[in-house]
Amino acid sequence: MFRFDFVVNTYSKFHGLMKMTGIVLLFIFLVGYVIHFIEPDAFPNFFDGIWWAMVTISTVGYGDFVPESTAGRIIGMLLIISGIALFSFFITNLASSTILARQDRDKGGTHYHKGSHYIIVGWNERSHQLIKEIHKINRHIKIILIDETLQQRPDECPSIVFIKGSPTMDETYERANAKEAHTIIITANLHINERIADANSVLTLLTVKGVSPEIYSIVELVTANQIKNAERAGADEIIQSSAHLSLLMMNGILFHGMTDVISQMLKHGKNDQLAFETVPSHLINESFQQAIESCQTPDNFLLGIRRGSETILHPEKSSIVLKGDLLIFFKRM
Repeated sequence: MFRFDFVVNTYSKFHGLMKMTGIVLLFIFLVGYVIHFIEPDAFPNFFDGIWWAMVTISTVGYGDFVPESTAGRIIGMLLIISGIALFSFFITNLASSTILARQDRDKGGTHYHKGSHYIIVGWNERSHQLIKEIHKINRHIKIILIDETLQQRPDECPSIVFIKGSPTMDETYERANAKEAHTIIITANLHINERIADANSVLTLLTVKGVSPEIYSIVELVTANQIKNAERAGADEIIQSSAHLSLLMMNGILFHGMTDVISQMLKHGKNDQLAFETVPSHLINESFQQAIESCQTPDNFLLGIRRGSETILHPEKSSIVLKGDLLIFFKRM
């Protein structure tokens, strides 16, 4: 299906091209009217004059309409000389605008105008793998990558939109249309000092929250030093990568092979995966035991409760399920 928004986004000089198109069409209409007025017998109606002007200016020249008078032939010669030059200039301008727009897009100079997209800040192997995992779930999810060090869009991710710019500048998030984004993921820069990397992540979060206060934010921190500041800045989720990796390694030490088990549980594929579900109304203020009896099936294994920012895994069977709780399942999809 032809997409008009693709044309608008592709041509960076779209308005200029539309003006040029208008000039060419106006020129064709004018010549078509004049030739019809001068030679009404050879060009019985206005449309015949437009048709002749169009095929002449585009060098097709079918010969189905031909001026017969001297004045008509003079107009024809002027049309050939001036029209071809005008039409050639239009085609050249169109081609150059297309090339420049594509280069500008690949180098991160674009603006994104749609909504419900995901924004990832920072290009690294983690963000690369994240993009792959998101597209495994849904190839149609639009992802915006923000990075100030890349010179052009990564070859590994041709389907994403790349925006080159500082993650601590409002203008960058305005170009990414952060106000209409679904979620932003801020990755840590592991190539600099850990404390500086975390401080930069918090500053990035403050910037994007200033542009879009309601956007759901996931922030990666390397150390625990900036957790409080990230919470104050409005982080919805904080991933302390060093702590999580240490816990994963510890499980591998205690139970050899456990790291693979945890990795399999975290995968979001077509088979088994972790998921939240809202507590059914009939289970509110009932025991966790009743939730197990009501909701647990061979395909849905109930693991625990998510209560606000607290996660309760394997709670006592007598624990009460409250309104607003989420049930944590390991589900077979």
